[in-house]
Amino acid sequence: MIEFIHNRTAWEPQERLSEDSWKYYLTPADITELDNALAYVVSNNITLELMSMDNFVLPSFGLKLKDIRRAIESDRGITVLKGLPVDRYSRHELTLIFTGIGVYLGYPLRQSLDGELLQEVYNKGENLYANTGRGTNSSDPLPWHTDRSDIVSLLCISKSETGGESKLASLTNVFNKIKIERPDLAETLCSPYFHGRAPFERGGLQPWYSLPIFTEYQGKFASRYLRRFIELGQDHPEVPRFTALQIEALDYLDARLEKEDVCLNLAFDEGDMQFINNFTICHSRNAYTDSKAQSRLLMRLWLAAYAGRDLAPEFSPLYGTTQGGVARGGILF
Repeated sequence: MIEFIHNRTAWEPQERLSEDSWKYYLTPADITELDNALAYVVSNNITLELMSMDNFVLPSFGLKLKDIRRAIESDRGITVLKGLPVDRYSRHELTLIFTGIGVYLGYPLRQSLDGELLQEVYNKGENLYANTGRGTNSSDPLPWHTDRSDIVSLLCISKSETGGESKLASLTNVFNKIKIERPDLAETLCSPYFHGRAPFERGGLQPWYSLPIFTEYQGKFASRYLRRFIELGQDHPEVPRFTALQIEALDYLDARLEKEDVCLNLAFDEGDMQFINNFTICHSRNAYTDSKAQSRLLMRLWLAAYAGRDLAPEFSPLYGTTQGGVARGGILF
């Protein structure tokens, strides 16, 4: 059983709203460096797959990004960069700038079987709960979840007419609260759950794997939670059936994540870049509505952190390796 977590990863929403240390406002000098780096990669036909700190050179801003990557891994786990003038750039230029910033934090990971390193997030009219539905293609509200990377990042290019706010929660904070309120359920969430594979993963992988929702390994907390895929595990007859306590624990976790002392509602402004530690922060999204005048468009990166934590062995089927500091996770090929 994991002990109470008394470090800066365990924050409450009011703490984030009361101060701005987790936000960074781009300066004119930062934007000049981004423009110079963009001009270099464009003139040299450098693709997303080849981008690195060596060819997307940010002499001063890059040092700030290295500080930010330390904060994401070892501090509160969230940073929002603000003020990128997205209207100045083409869609392609924005993919290069966003990926160029990303490579200062970690290795970009494949997000589909097509090998996309960057995905656009907008409403394609998909039903999130259809067999192959993904949240990137739907305007439906997203359930609380973590992704398949060390760091999840979103760039807001344009906002929806209504809704679409990001919802974030410190998982170490919610774990502490459940441990106080229902220690039996906290213990259950630290015990194995059987997860099913997503329909968009390649064939040939074992179709299910066992992984607790809350883990701790070598003194570092890490969570994996997406209830839809835990429920998919029940499609396999060889997987043990849920116990009543396991279902109660999932219900309690879902409800607890919505409470005011856990859930941070965070609206996107155009030009915002949100970076979160995927092991200590759970995320969600409100439903949104587009109009002809205003439609939502984000870009998403999944990154494997350069100084990422080692993970418990149970993460291996999902991440490919549990070793930190290497390219791991994403959609396995």
